[in-house]
Amino acid sequence: MNNIDLKEWRLKRAKGAIEEYLRGVKKRAADIEWVMGVLKGSFGVSKKEALELIEQIKNDVTFLMTPERFERLNKLIKRIEAEEW
Repeated sequence: MNNIDLKEWRLKRAKGAIEEYLRGVKKRAADIEWVMGVLKGSFGVSKKEALELIEQIKNDVTFLMTPERFERLNKLIKRIEAEEW
């Protein structure tokens, strides 16, 4: 896997984790600690990239933003902004 493929993979993985957290998938227990671990982990993304991915999701008309998802999104944004990495 070259660097371009690795970057693309990291971004897709991070976006998928954010979306799974927003959906509140029970089977995998996708809580805020889990998604932060994915975002900040050794194969994670930068803080800037995480916030850009969130903007992409917010602007994606195919991703249904329910009030519950919007609340989870705001919690995640606040948590990312408060964290150092």
